[in-house]
Amino acid sequence: MASDFYTYHKQAKDRRRRRYVGVLLFLLALLLAMAGGVLWWYGGGQPASAVQATAEQAAAQSAQATATPAPATPAPQTPESATPESATPESAGSYTPVRLLPQVDNAAWDTAAKVAATLNQDYQNTDHRMVALPMLGTVTDSYFDTVTFVGDSLASGMGIYATGYPNAHYATYRSIGPEAIVNNTTVTNAVTGATETPIETIVASQPDYVYILVGTNTLVNANSEERLLAYYEQMIDVLREKLNPGVVFYIQAIPGVQEDVVQTRPGLDNARIFSVNNLLANLALRKGCYFVNIREALNNLDGSLIDEYDVGLDGVHVNPAGYQAWADYLATHTAWNSRSIYLGQNPWKILGS
Repeated sequence: MASDFYTYHKQAKDRRRRRYVGVLLFLLALLLAMAGGVLWWYGGGQPASAVQATAEQAAAQSAQATATPAPATPAPQTPESATPESATPESAGSYTPVRLLPQVDNAAWDTAAKVAATLNQDYQNTDHRMVALPMLGTVTDSYFDTVTFVGDSLASGMGIYATGYPNAHYATYRSIGPEAIVNNTTVTNAVTGATETPIETIVASQPDYVYILVGTNTLVNANSEERLLAYYEQMIDVLREKLNPGVVFYIQAIPGVQEDVVQTRPGLDNARIFSVNNLLANLALRKGCYFVNIREALNNLDGSLIDEYDVGLDGVHVNPAGYQAWADYLATHTAWNSRSIYLGQNPWKILGS
């Protein structure tokens, strides 16, 4: 039994020895293969004998170069004289590329300067509904303490009725158009009853905001659109010249009239009034004014005056209920101003600023 155990033990030991020898032979073959690959790489893909011959040739050439004086070499190119065409592998390190873009003055990056216009600033086919101010908070009545209303008898009602803004200033006159203001004609103020010249009255009020509404009297006449727009633009230019630079101008849309008005006054066709408002919105864009579409408060969807707001005289003028709706609309359609006091939360905070 012992003889069988020792025989088995010897056979197991021989098998382990043969396994270790096999692993060592495999590792040795792997190392030799790696060494051959390295020699092949450094020899440029040539056999080792060729690598050795190349090395011997290089040594011979080096000895010959040592024995023979080297010819004079030209002076290296300076960065100033180097160009892309003349640059060589040896001079590439000293070559300074030419700057294709102008040098940027980093010290002036945060300065503001007026630049030339690059777009056509002539507005075409303006829809006054798209240009008009959107709703933005509700200002308190005190906002209108420094407002001057300029215009005709339609604008006068805002100061005559308590449902409007009696605390505002008024340069409003019956049966006038913008030419009366441009020519500074002597007229009677429909709110105060004073005889005055419009320009002096407007300047004396020292407004922060000017709200303009004229045009209905001019449109009674046919083919008067061009005349209305020409005088309207001159009126804004004159007022801007006379008033402080910070005054804000609001151009109010001309309201529509009752449907039957066109029968006695063909010029006051609601479709025509709609088109003229488009021209006024265009004017507001060009002159840097805000356009206020009060038609949203006073007119039906077809552009006619809401029946409940008709004073009942001519289908054009508005009663106290209409001025209440008009005044409410103006209070909710102003351009945001840090000086304004708003009912409720300031819309600037509502917008997330």
